[in-house]
Amino acid sequence: MATELRAARQHLLPGESARYAHLSAELAGIMTDVLSTARPDATEFEMVSALAGRVVGAGAEPLVLLCNESSRSDFRHPLATHAPVGRRAMAVVCARRDGLVANITRWVRFDAGTPEERHAESRIAAVEADIFDATVPGARLDHVFGEIKAAYTRHGFGAEQWEQHHQGGPTGYAGRDPRVTAAATDTVFLNQPFTWNPSGPGVKIEDTVQLTESGMKVLTVDDRWPAATVNGLKRPVTLQL
Repeated sequence: MATELRAARQHLLPGESARYAHLSAELAGIMTDVLSTARPDATEFEMVSALAGRVVGAGAEPLVLLCNESSRSDFRHPLATHAPVGRRAMAVVCARRDGLVANITRWVRFDAGTPEERHAESRIAAVEADIFDATVPGARLDHVFGEIKAAYTRHGFGAEQWEQHHQGGPTGYAGRDPRVTAAATDTVFLNQPFTWNPSGPGVKIEDTVQLTESGMKVLTVDDRWPAATVNGLKRPVTLQL
């Protein structure tokens, strides 16, 4: 029964797509509002508390709230602590409304960043671009997974990086529906939503997107957030305060 239900919700109907786009855009706006007022002496708990308050105020349920301070930037799934965020921080929110789950990751820093950080940020965006290219109607998730592993090597992260955190997958009525693995044989459908989240040491990129007839559409988007064009698509960069 679980397999049949997952298949039934892969292709979002127009009304579902509209609700999902609204939630995703609101979530992206909340990220911008909260992180643009962040301070290096704010704690991780203060950061996620501010995000949680705004998410609940929007009538949504925060399912995942993560934050890392600068000394924990290599943590891929960092639970918040009382430590101040310092010079650089990542925030992650997964929120549910009307049954649909939107997922987003954003980075903020309070200096210019190191050349190594900026280079890694551009390379992880290139990994994501390769994943987007592999996410086409009719593709099987195990094939996409193979492309993910190849992309890490192609962009200089090393073949083992996919082992450090899950790589995302289809989303919509679950955070990942399912998580992509070598054993996932589901087929990619038009109008299906995805959240891929490739990561490396000190870098991670994650947005909720939908595969449309015109290509990949980013749903968790706020035009106020700084972005760079990667393979024809605007992708978020670190907000520098």
